[in-house]
Amino acid sequence: MKKFYQSVMVTKQSDGYHLYLDGKAVRTPARQNLIIPSEKLAEAVAEEWRNQGEKIIPETMPLSQLSMTLIDRIIPNRDILQAEILNYLDTDLVCYRASDPEVYKTAQEEHWAPFVNWFNAHYGVVLESTTGLAPLTQLPVIHNKIKTSVENLSPAGFMVVYLTTLGAGSIVMALGFTHGAFTPEQVLNATFVEEQLKDKIYLSEIYGSAPDQDRRVKTLKDELESLRSFIHLV
Repeated sequence: MKKFYQSVMVTKQSDGYHLYLDGKAVRTPARQNLIIPSEKLAEAVAEEWRNQGEKIIPETMPLSQLSMTLIDRIIPNRDILQAEILNYLDTDLVCYRASDPEVYKTAQEEHWAPFVNWFNAHYGVVLESTTGLAPLTQLPVIHNKIKTSVENLSPAGFMVVYLTTLGAGSIVMALGFTHGAFTPEQVLNATFVEEQLKDKIYLSEIYGSAPDQDRRVKTLKDELESLRSFIHLV
C-alpha cells in the first residue's frame, strides 16, 4: 500500500491512547478505533508509522499489528481462545520426553527442565511427564491453578501467552516467557531442540537446514521478540 499520510499523532483519551494520521483516527481491520493501553506502547506504534517509506510495509510494524490483533481477535474471543490453550496442558511439549537415544534425552532435559522447574516452583505443583505414547492427564489441581492464572492475566498478557503457546506448542513455556522468567532465545531453543540436534548430526552448517524449518524458526523468533517488546511497553 502506498503511504497516504504525512503526520502521525498520539492523543490521550479516557479509554487509552489513540493514533491519528493527518488528523484521522486509525482503525483496525475490523473498523474499530485503535486504542492503545499505554503511552510508551502508543509512541512506539506511532514511530512504526512514522518510519514507513513510500510504501506501507506491515511486516515492519509488528507492534501495530499486535495492537490491532488484541482489539479485533483476542479481546472479543478470549473465552474461546483461553479454552484452546488450556487444552495444551495435557499435551504440552515439555512433558513428552524421548526414551532414547541418550543424546535426545540429554538435549531435552537441558532445554526443557528449566521451564518445568520454574512452572513447578511458581505454581507449587509437580507436572507429570512421560516417555510413552499414551496421552497424559495432569492433576485437576494443576488445571485449576493454571486456569485461574490465565483468567487473571491482563488482555495484553493473555495475548502474549496465547500466541506463544501456539508458536511453541507449550503453555508451560508461554507462561514462563510472559512472566519474564525466560528470554525469546530460550523459548526458541526449547521449541526447536530436536530440530537443532538433527542439524548438528546431519551437518546443516555445511549442507543447510530444510527451508521450511528455517522459515518456522525465523517466524517464531520474530514473533517472540515482538511479543517481548509489546508486553514490556504495556
